[in-house]
Amino acid sequence: MIHVLILSAALAALAAPASAQGRKNVLETLTAALAADQGYDEAGRARLLSAVKSRFADYGLQVVNESRKTAIPVVLHVITEGSFDEAPAERVAEVAFAAYQAMSRGADPEVVEGIALYGYRKKIPGDHLALWANGYRNLTENKIPSDVAADLVRVAMENGLPDSDFNILKWALVDAVKKGHDPKDYATYLFGHLSEGKTGPGRIANDAALLFAKARKERRRVSLPAYEGVFSKSVAAQAPSAPEPSAPSAPSETPISTVPAIEPPVAQTPAPEAPAAEAPVVESRPSSQATQAPAPKEHEAIPPSRLLSEVWPGIETSARSYLGTPYVWGGTTHKGIDCSAFTQNSYGENKVRIPRVSRDQWKAGDKVGGPALRDGDLLFFNTMGVGVSHVGMVVDAKTNKFMHASSSKGVTYADLDKNYYKQRYLGARRVVP
Repeated sequence: MIHVLILSAALAALAAPASAQGRKNVLETLTAALAADQGYDEAGRARLLSAVKSRFADYGLQVVNESRKTAIPVVLHVITEGSFDEAPAERVAEVAFAAYQAMSRGADPEVVEGIALYGYRKKIPGDHLALWANGYRNLTENKIPSDVAADLVRVAMENGLPDSDFNILKWALVDAVKKGHDPKDYATYLFGHLSEGKTGPGRIANDAALLFAKARKERRRVSLPAYEGVFSKSVAAQAPSAPEPSAPSAPSETPISTVPAIEPPVAQTPAPEAPAAEAPVVESRPSSQATQAPAPKEHEAIPPSRLLSEVWPGIETSARSYLGTPYVWGGTTHKGIDCSAFTQNSYGENKVRIPRVSRDQWKAGDKVGGPALRDGDLLFFNTMGVGVSHVGMVVDAKTNKFMHASSSKGVTYADLDKNYYKQRYLGARRVVP
């Protein structure tokens, strides 16, 4: 992955003190990083930089000082994700600028990186991103499950909630947990009644406080409205949900720099490839494994083992059932889902357990070479210049077609042979022998 090494070197160079860089401004810093990224052709890079320059305008001339340096990796991530999804250059620049504005308002970098991608579906101002990112942090710090917090952000985004309404619902959830109520039941009540459109968040929150207090006193459950969100109340054969982290820590096959693109440089020792984790649990299946055939030539079909033959039809059916499901950071259901929840659910619904996040899925199963890809193999990508950050699943090995949760298109098909995917591709893992 030469392009990853070059990008890492460029980002490390950006980490030099401002005096050594001649105090580069935002536009110069982004230009230097994108110039090192071989995922773009010259024409595409030129279009993108022109759009960024136009949208950032005077903001692009701001010097990357101590207070702004954490915004650069976030903006680069958003730009790279948009390009990965083949979004128009103007749209990429718009979303990147909103993320930059959110960061300038003190929003949490990790959360902004996740929710800013909603901008590829709907125009979102930077001040809203900042409010939602800080609100998400308030919720999780107060022991609200991450997928419930993520669902509130989604509800605010899809319904265009005013900031005041978002805050009413946020503090209602925080208060509910402090009083010992189940946060998922409480969220179901709040969001379900909100979706009915009969009354506003203030009235709904007041009603919820009274009803849940009475039900707790009487030792019964509150009658909940029908509501389908991005969190699930069922106990499935899978790990607890958590939004896909934006700063993976697992080593990849290529030594890659760490997230802060302009932190003071630190000598990096390439970590060895992580050892394969124990094989994922395949419930109610024989423990013996069939001997695998020698790796065939590129695009040659590999005869599946009996175990894959048993589970693949169900996995494929589950995967296709998510087609069109919108991307939601931290989402785990057909209402909204992120990339690693999509792969985890497709396997989990067929009693094959794999980890929740892409960096941990990268350590599951066995490493697979490109020519030996088989239906069901997990494909891992570096969309941010920092290692594993995206995952998809092969659904037609003969044509290198895979499925993944795209930030702009939702769960969709893609072609691994396209240049941008090939440039970002890190490797594959086989979790069912």
